[in-house]
Amino acid sequence: MKLKLFLTLACAAIIIFAAAYTQIAYAQSIEDGLGGHWTFDKSDTDAKVAKDALGENDGEIKGAPKIVEGIVGDALSFNGKEDYVVMGPATTGQDVTYAMWIKPVALPDAPKVIIWDDDPQGGGDSWLELLADGTIQTQRGGDGFGVFKTATSVEAGEWTHVTFVAAGEDEKKFLYLNGELDAEADGKINSRETRSHVVVAVGHDRNAFIKPLYFEGEIDDVAVYHRALDKKEVEENYQIAFDVKPAGKLAVTWSAIKMR
Repeated sequence: MKLKLFLTLACAAIIIFAAAYTQIAYAQSIEDGLGGHWTFDKSDTDAKVAKDALGENDGEIKGAPKIVEGIVGDALSFNGKEDYVVMGPATTGQDVTYAMWIKPVALPDAPKVIIWDDDPQGGGDSWLELLADGTIQTQRGGDGFGVFKTATSVEAGEWTHVTFVAAGEDEKKFLYLNGELDAEADGKINSRETRSHVVVAVGHDRNAFIKPLYFEGEIDDVAVYHRALDKKEVEENYQIAFDVKPAGKLAVTWSAIKMR
Protein backbone atom coordinates (compact mmCIF):
# COMPACT_ATOMS: atom_id res chain seq x y z
CA MET A 1 0.00 0.00 0.00
CA LYS A 2 2.81 2.37 0.94
CA LEU A 3 4.64 1.51 -2.26
CA LYS A 4 1.51 2.15 -4.33
CA LEU A 5 0.96 5.49 -2.59
CA PHE A 6 4.58 6.46 -3.17
CA LEU A 7 4.37 5.60 -6.88
CA THR A 8 1.16 7.57 -7.23
CA LEU A 9 2.76 10.62 -5.59
CA ALA A 10 5.87 10.19 -7.69
CA CYS A 11 3.87 10.11 -10.93
CA ALA A 12 1.95 13.20 -9.84
CA ALA A 13 5.23 14.97 -9.10
CA ILE A 14 6.54 14.13 -12.57
CA ILE A 15 3.41 15.56 -14.23
CA ILE A 16 3.58 18.73 -12.12
CA PHE A 17 7.28 19.10 -12.82
CA ALA A 18 6.74 18.70 -16.57
CA ALA A 19 4.05 21.37 -16.49
CA ALA A 20 6.26 23.63 -14.40
CA TYR A 21 9.15 23.20 -16.81
CA THR A 22 6.94 24.24 -19.71
CA GLN A 23 5.93 27.32 -17.74
CA ILE A 24 9.56 28.11 -16.96
CA ALA A 25 10.61 27.73 -20.57
CA TYR A 26 7.81 29.56 -22.31
CA ALA A 27 5.83 31.74 -19.91
CA GLN A 28 8.41 34.49 -20.06
CA SER A 29 6.79 36.97 -22.43
CA ILE A 30 3.41 38.53 -23.04
CA GLU A 31 2.08 36.84 -26.16
CA ASP A 32 -0.04 39.61 -27.73
CA GLY A 33 1.86 41.08 -30.68
CA LEU A 34 4.87 38.82 -30.19
CA GLY A 35 6.94 38.67 -33.37
CA GLY A 36 9.77 36.49 -32.10
CA HIS A 37 10.87 34.87 -28.83
CA TRP A 38 14.23 33.20 -28.25
CA THR A 39 14.43 31.54 -24.82
CA PHE A 40 18.03 30.25 -25.25
CA ASP A 41 16.97 27.27 -23.14
CA LYS A 42 18.75 23.96 -23.76
CA SER A 43 15.55 22.49 -25.16
CA ASP A 44 15.47 25.23 -27.82
CA THR A 45 19.18 25.79 -28.46
CA ASP A 46 22.17 23.86 -29.81
CA ALA A 47 25.55 24.78 -31.29
CA LYS A 48 24.00 26.08 -34.51
CA VAL A 49 20.42 27.19 -33.83
CA ALA A 50 18.48 29.15 -31.21
CA LYS A 51 14.84 28.33 -31.93
CA ASP A 52 12.19 31.01 -32.16
CA ALA A 53 9.26 29.86 -30.02
CA LEU A 54 6.99 31.11 -32.82
CA GLY A 55 8.90 29.01 -35.35
CA GLU A 56 9.34 31.85 -37.83
CA ASN A 57 12.84 33.28 -37.24
CA ASP A 58 15.14 30.66 -35.73
CA GLY A 59 18.41 32.30 -34.74
CA GLU A 60 21.62 31.23 -36.46
CA ILE A 61 24.39 30.96 -33.87
CA LYS A 62 27.80 32.34 -34.79
CA GLY A 63 30.93 31.55 -32.83
CA ALA A 64 30.45 29.27 -29.84
CA PRO A 65 28.39 30.94 -27.10
CA LYS A 66 27.86 28.64 -24.14
CA ILE A 67 24.51 27.60 -22.71
CA VAL A 68 24.51 28.56 -19.03
CA GLU A 69 21.99 28.99 -16.24
CA GLY A 70 19.82 32.02 -16.98
CA ILE A 71 17.42 34.24 -15.09
CA VAL A 72 14.68 31.74 -16.02
CA GLY A 73 15.72 28.45 -17.57
CA ASP A 74 18.96 28.83 -19.54
CA ALA A 75 20.81 31.68 -21.24
CA LEU A 76 23.63 32.16 -23.74
CA SER A 77 27.03 33.39 -22.60
CA PHE A 78 28.86 35.47 -25.23
CA ASN A 79 32.67 35.82 -25.20
CA GLY A 80 32.89 39.41 -26.50
CA LYS A 81 35.03 38.35 -29.46
CA GLU A 82 33.10 36.30 -32.02
CA ASP A 83 29.84 35.07 -30.46
CA TYR A 84 26.45 36.35 -31.64
CA VAL A 85 23.05 35.23 -32.94
CA VAL A 86 21.34 36.24 -36.19
CA MET A 87 17.52 36.26 -36.05
CA GLY A 88 16.89 37.89 -39.42
CA PRO A 89 13.77 39.92 -40.40
CA ALA A 90 11.88 39.74 -37.11
CA THR A 91 10.59 43.33 -36.82
CA THR A 92 8.03 45.27 -38.83
CA GLY A 93 6.22 48.61 -38.83
CA GLN A 94 6.85 51.68 -36.65
CA ASP A 95 5.54 50.24 -33.39
CA VAL A 96 8.27 47.98 -32.02
CA THR A 97 9.33 46.59 -28.66
CA TYR A 98 12.61 44.83 -27.88
CA ALA A 99 12.86 43.08 -24.51
CA MET A 100 15.65 40.94 -23.04
CA TRP A 101 17.67 40.12 -19.95
CA ILE A 102 21.39 40.97 -19.89
CA LYS A 103 24.21 40.22 -17.46
CA PRO A 104 27.51 41.81 -18.55
CA VAL A 105 30.73 40.27 -17.29
CA ALA A 106 32.11 43.76 -16.69
CA LEU A 107 31.36 47.29 -17.83
CA PRO A 108 33.03 47.76 -21.23
CA ASP A 109 35.78 50.22 -22.10
CA ALA A 110 33.78 51.20 -25.20
CA PRO A 111 30.18 50.77 -26.41
CA LYS A 112 29.11 47.16 -26.92
CA VAL A 113 25.95 46.17 -28.79
CA ILE A 114 23.17 44.24 -27.08
CA ILE A 115 20.74 44.05 -30.01
CA TRP A 116 21.14 45.38 -33.56
CA ASP A 117 18.33 45.80 -36.09
CA ASP A 118 20.12 46.18 -39.40
CA ASP A 119 18.86 47.83 -42.56
CA PRO A 120 19.74 45.68 -45.62
CA GLN A 121 19.28 48.76 -47.83
CA GLY A 122 21.76 50.79 -45.79
CA GLY A 123 21.29 53.87 -43.61
CA GLY A 124 18.67 52.48 -41.24
CA ASP A 125 20.64 50.48 -38.69
CA SER A 126 19.28 50.78 -35.15
CA TRP A 127 20.59 49.31 -31.94
CA LEU A 128 20.87 49.27 -28.17
CA GLU A 129 24.34 49.42 -26.69
CA LEU A 130 25.97 49.16 -23.27
CA LEU A 131 28.23 52.12 -22.49
CA ALA A 132 31.31 52.28 -20.29
CA ASP A 133 29.36 53.96 -17.49
CA GLY A 134 26.83 51.13 -17.42
CA THR A 135 23.98 53.05 -19.08
CA ILE A 136 22.04 51.68 -22.05
CA GLN A 137 21.97 53.93 -25.10
CA THR A 138 19.91 53.85 -28.29
CA GLN A 139 21.31 54.42 -31.76
CA ARG A 140 20.78 55.85 -34.37
CA GLY A 141 19.25 59.22 -35.11
CA GLY A 142 19.08 58.77 -38.91
CA ASP A 143 16.53 56.01 -38.53
CA GLY A 144 14.42 57.90 -36.03
CA PHE A 145 15.58 55.43 -33.41
CA GLY A 146 17.15 58.36 -31.63
CA VAL A 147 20.19 58.79 -29.45
CA PHE A 148 19.21 58.83 -25.81
CA LYS A 149 20.19 56.75 -22.82
CA THR A 150 19.07 55.52 -19.44
CA ALA A 151 19.66 57.60 -16.33
CA THR A 152 20.39 54.43 -14.38
CA SER A 153 23.44 52.21 -14.86
CA VAL A 154 23.32 48.44 -14.97
CA GLU A 155 25.60 46.47 -12.66
CA ALA A 156 28.25 44.06 -13.93
CA GLY A 157 27.57 40.48 -12.91
CA GLU A 158 23.87 41.12 -12.26
CA TRP A 159 20.79 40.40 -14.36
CA THR A 160 18.96 43.46 -15.72
CA HIS A 161 15.79 43.44 -17.79
CA VAL A 162 16.04 45.91 -20.70
CA THR A 163 13.07 47.05 -22.79
CA PHE A 164 12.94 49.54 -25.66
CA VAL A 165 9.52 50.67 -26.87
CA ALA A 166 8.72 52.74 -29.97
CA ALA A 167 5.13 54.02 -30.08
CA GLY A 168 4.63 55.37 -33.61
CA GLU A 169 1.17 56.89 -33.14
CA ASP A 170 2.26 58.78 -30.02
CA GLU A 171 5.67 59.55 -31.54
CA LYS A 172 7.39 58.48 -28.33
CA LYS A 173 10.26 56.17 -27.47
CA PHE A 174 10.97 54.65 -24.07
CA LEU A 175 13.75 52.77 -22.27
CA TYR A 176 12.83 50.62 -19.28
CA LEU A 177 15.14 48.93 -16.79
CA ASN A 178 13.76 46.14 -14.61
CA GLY A 179 10.20 47.08 -15.51
CA GLU A 180 10.56 50.75 -14.60
CA LEU A 181 10.56 53.64 -17.08
CA ASP A 182 14.07 55.11 -17.03
CA ALA A 183 14.30 57.37 -20.12
CA GLU A 184 12.18 58.63 -23.00
CA ALA A 185 12.43 60.72 -26.17
CA ASP A 186 10.12 62.17 -28.79
CA GLY A 187 9.76 60.96 -32.35
CA LYS A 188 8.99 57.69 -34.10
CA ILE A 189 11.31 55.26 -35.80
CA ASN A 190 11.21 54.56 -39.52
CA SER A 191 9.14 51.58 -40.59
CA ARG A 192 11.01 48.28 -40.29
CA GLU A 193 9.10 46.75 -43.24
CA THR A 194 12.16 46.62 -45.50
CA ARG A 195 14.85 47.29 -42.90
CA SER A 196 14.62 44.46 -40.40
CA HIS A 197 17.58 42.16 -39.74
CA VAL A 198 17.87 41.45 -36.02
CA VAL A 199 21.21 40.40 -34.51
CA VAL A 200 22.00 39.87 -30.81
CA ALA A 201 25.36 40.50 -29.09
CA VAL A 202 27.20 42.17 -31.98
CA GLY A 203 27.09 45.42 -33.90
CA HIS A 204 26.59 43.87 -37.35
CA ASP A 205 27.08 40.64 -39.22
CA ARG A 206 27.33 41.69 -42.87
CA ASN A 207 29.16 45.00 -43.12
CA ALA A 208 32.79 43.92 -42.90
CA PHE A 209 34.08 47.50 -42.96
CA ILE A 210 32.33 48.27 -39.66
CA LYS A 211 34.26 47.32 -36.54
CA PRO A 212 32.25 44.71 -34.61
CA LEU A 213 31.02 45.71 -31.17
CA TYR A 214 30.73 42.33 -29.45
CA PHE A 215 28.87 42.03 -26.15
CA GLU A 216 30.59 40.08 -23.39
CA GLY A 217 28.29 38.46 -20.89
CA GLU A 218 25.01 36.59 -20.75
CA ILE A 219 21.74 37.31 -22.56
CA ASP A 220 18.44 35.57 -21.90
CA ASP A 221 14.88 35.52 -23.13
CA VAL A 222 15.00 37.88 -26.13
CA ALA A 223 11.60 39.00 -27.39
CA VAL A 224 10.55 41.25 -30.27
CA TYR A 225 7.03 42.66 -30.52
CA HIS A 226 5.28 44.18 -33.52
CA ARG A 227 3.60 46.72 -31.27
CA ALA A 228 4.41 49.13 -28.47
CA LEU A 229 4.01 47.55 -25.05
CA ASP A 230 2.59 49.89 -22.42
CA LYS A 231 4.12 50.51 -19.01
CA LYS A 232 2.00 47.90 -17.26
CA GLU A 233 2.88 45.24 -19.83
CA VAL A 234 6.60 45.99 -19.58
CA GLU A 235 6.41 45.63 -15.82
CA GLU A 236 4.46 42.39 -16.16
CA ASN A 237 7.00 41.05 -18.65
CA TYR A 238 9.76 41.77 -16.13
CA GLN A 239 7.88 40.34 -13.16
CA ILE A 240 6.91 37.12 -14.92
CA ALA A 241 10.46 35.80 -14.51
CA PHE A 242 10.07 35.93 -10.76
CA ASP A 243 6.51 34.63 -10.78
CA VAL A 244 7.66 31.31 -12.29
CA LYS A 245 10.65 30.94 -9.98
CA PRO A 246 8.75 29.03 -7.26
CA ALA A 247 7.73 26.42 -9.83
CA GLY A 248 11.41 25.81 -10.50
CA LYS A 249 11.79 24.56 -6.95
CA LEU A 250 9.80 21.46 -7.94
CA ALA A 251 12.95 20.18 -9.60
CA VAL A 252 14.77 20.30 -6.27
CA THR A 253 11.84 18.72 -4.47
CA TRP A 254 11.58 15.92 -7.03
CA SER A 255 15.31 15.25 -6.77
CA ALA A 256 14.93 14.96 -3.02
CA ILE A 257 12.05 12.48 -3.44
CA LYS A 258 14.12 10.32 -5.81
CA MET A 259 17.00 10.20 -3.36
CA ARG A 260 14.84 8.67 -0.61
